[in-house]
Amino acid sequence: MELGHPPSIGKRLSHVFWIGGSPCSGKSSITAILAERFGLQMYHLDDEYTRHLAQAVPQRHPLLYAAKGASWDDVWMHPVATLTAREIAFYREEWEMVVEDLLAMPVSSPILAEGAGLLPQCVAPLISHPQQAIWVVPTEEFQRREYPRRDWVKSILDQCKEPEKAWENWMGRDAEFASVVAQSARDAGLMVLEVDGSRPISENAELVAAHFGLASNLHL
Repeated sequence: MELGHPPSIGKRLSHVFWIGGSPCSGKSSITAILAERFGLQMYHLDDEYTRHLAQAVPQRHPLLYAAKGASWDDVWMHPVATLTAREIAFYREEWEMVVEDLLAMPVSSPILAEGAGLLPQCVAPLISHPQQAIWVVPTEEFQRREYPRRDWVKSILDQCKEPEKAWENWMGRDAEFASVVAQSARDAGLMVLEVDGSRPISENAELVAAHFGLASNLHL
């Protein structure tokens, strides 16, 4: 699919609000709260992961294609800097699929797009105003405290030959990814919300809604 130039695509996606950031920051919960409150369509990038892998071809999406048969040791047993660089490159490969997905959704109501793969450098050319996007990132302390509460984390680590090392690489990658994404957003003049656990998720949702100007936008 020919996506055209960013300005033309941005015009077609002017009804999209973007929530990027790092894993374990509460992005999905914030999205669910705002979608229900304001009647928005939701687009969770994580939900499209399997479908996007199935669409990947080695010539255009080498990292996505390689992920199809990767073990958890293949994923985690690399230096943190390598893991972070791969994650960013992976999301860049996936970006065209994300845009295609959003263009295919109905335009009858605003869309709230959420996912770590919504990189600032990809989103920025498509927005007309900074209020259209926000990046939510956890502090490393919060991330390390909250991640183990997710049941599936242990199931992943149990499949690794060196689970402790895999865990440290995982946490190191996500902390570095959060730092890179936050700095990229700030460099582009875009909003970053840091999550450290001092506010309830409902308050973070209110902050995001206020940034988007959702109440005023929906009453025009």
